Formats: sequence, C-alpha cells, structure tokens
Amino acid sequence: MTTLDLSPWPARLSTFLLAALAAASVVYWGLRWTEPVSTPRANSDSSRPNTIDTGRVAQLLGASAAPAGADDATPAVNAAGKYKLIGVIAQVRGNGLGSALIAVDDEKAKPYKVGDRLSDDLVLKSVSARGASLASSLQAPALIELELPPLASIKP
Repeated sequence: MTTLDLSPWPARLSTFLLAALAAASVVYWGLRWTEPVSTPRANSDSSRPNTIDTGRVAQLLGASAAPAGADDATPAVNAAGKYKLIGVIAQVRGNGLGSALIAVDDEKAKPYKVGDRLSDDLVLKSVSARGASLASSLQAPALIELELPPLASIKP
C-alpha cells in the first residue's frame, strides 16, 4: 500500500495569499472611507445640501456624453418644434433644480443641467416632474415650456 505524501506548503501559501488580499482590500476601502468629501462648487449655495450630478447620471443611463451646446450654434427659430423633451431628473423639493434630456432638431438627446445653454439664446431655466422651461437667461421669464409625452396606458 502506498501513501500520498502531501506537503502542507500549497495550502499555507494559498491561505497567506488570500489573507494578504483581504488585508489589502480592508486597507483600500478604509482609506477611501476616510478621505474628505469634495467641497461644493464655487457657484453653488453653501446652505444647499450636496446635489447629485444629474448630467453624469443621465450619461450612465445612456444619454449622449457630448457637452451641452457644443454643436448648437443656430439661434432658436420656431423653437416649439425644434426642442423635444425626452426625460427629466428633478429635485424632490420642487425647487426647479435638476437635469433634462432634450433632443435638438431631431438629433440624439443630450443631458442639460439647469443653467446650461441649449443654443446661443436659450438656457434650461428649470425642470419639474413632467416638464422643463427654457428662457434667455435664468432670471428671464420662460420662453418655451416643454412637457413630457403622456404616459402610455398599460393594457393587460
């Protein structure tokens, strides 16, 4: 009868490597957890809580990554038919902040934050749960009100 001579070193080595990997993971996440929170942007109100970067969220959900207004140099003519609201990400408190996915001239929709320029003469003034307002500036009255299309009724 033959006996197998198994060395304990492979088990010891693999246990050591797994323990080292676990320790490295704990150190990495511990350092990430203790790093300081980024400071608010200079143009944001310090009394307002940190907000979600809705433009980044829109990109993660499939919106175009092109910067707002990069290829839009024409002034708004017949603006009601030029802009199409695809989706909105509005703040819960209803203060008009958030982002909107807007298609310009039947092109691919791009994310716009409140205050971003859609063209040379229009900015996204505010967003609501089902719409967005466009104006010549943030202080000016809304020139164009965009609404989301009605929700399709679900048929059983």
